[in-house]
Amino acid sequence: MSGTQTTKTPDWATRDVEVTFRLLNGVFGAADGVDTVTLSGLQVQADIMQAPYPTGETAQIRITGLPPDLMNRLSLSAPDPTSQSASEVLLMVPDGTSGAQALVFQGGVTLAFADYSAAPDVAFVVQAFSTVLPNALPAAPTGFRGAVPLAQVLARIAAQAGLNFENNGLNTVLHDPYFHGTAGQQISQCWNTQPFQAALGRGRLAAWPARTGGANATVETSAAIVVSASTGLVGYPTWSAGGVALNMLFNPRISYGSVLALQSQYQPGGGGTGLWQVLQLRHSLSAQMPDGPWFTHVVAQAVGAENS
Repeated sequence: MSGTQTTKTPDWATRDVEVTFRLLNGVFGAADGVDTVTLSGLQVQADIMQAPYPTGETAQIRITGLPPDLMNRLSLSAPDPTSQSASEVLLMVPDGTSGAQALVFQGGVTLAFADYSAAPDVAFVVQAFSTVLPNALPAAPTGFRGAVPLAQVLARIAAQAGLNFENNGLNTVLHDPYFHGTAGQQISQCWNTQPFQAALGRGRLAAWPARTGGANATVETSAAIVVSASTGLVGYPTWSAGGVALNMLFNPRISYGSVLALQSQYQPGGGGTGLWQVLQLRHSLSAQMPDGPWFTHVVAQAVGAENS
């Protein structure tokens, strides 16, 4: 039956969420000079959200089993993201398809503390955003004389933030553009000058043409990811204000902007092609936790027949 879960959830004891802290400028007090701390094999809960720019990607993380001295070292000394922003956290999980490690989140830490409220079960709590570092680190101004493709401007700004740029059909031209401030501020100025869709996270800035009248811009559908009961769809597709809402077993290949080929007779009307573009995504992950979540939830909008 379409919509019935047939893919076995991985055994909870074999799941691992690897957490890496990069201490970019000694913010966490790395007196011994070590600038990277990698944790694995611990009880971890991670709630990862992906949304269109300017929101970007966010992560709420709880780690159990850290010694007090390490939690103290990793804790932020003040809740001021402008002065504590040059450190980041990365989350890696096994990709069940290839067996390799998949990067599911990378972002600047804005909150990190030891939570003793449920002692003796002490957890280390982390909050991070993909937009923090681009918005905090300095960058040179970006300017061009005459006409220049929007994609070229964004690629230069992205490079200053250490991001790879992914162009998904932008063909707009800017004239004598000049943007200043941090890389994040420059992206925002560019976005306000010429609207476009974008996703910022996991080391990349991806951009698409802006939607017009709520319709999809032309999107690439040749690499659509198949979603069905046999690939991990849980339950049935449900109607959403954005189009369709889907629950599935965790799939690191799916992200904001991905095109899904939904194979279910229960998909809502309006999805005549069976192709849907992801507008919002949430990964609910847990490691070393019996009956813990290991799911991906998405809201997607139908891709028009003209884009197929």
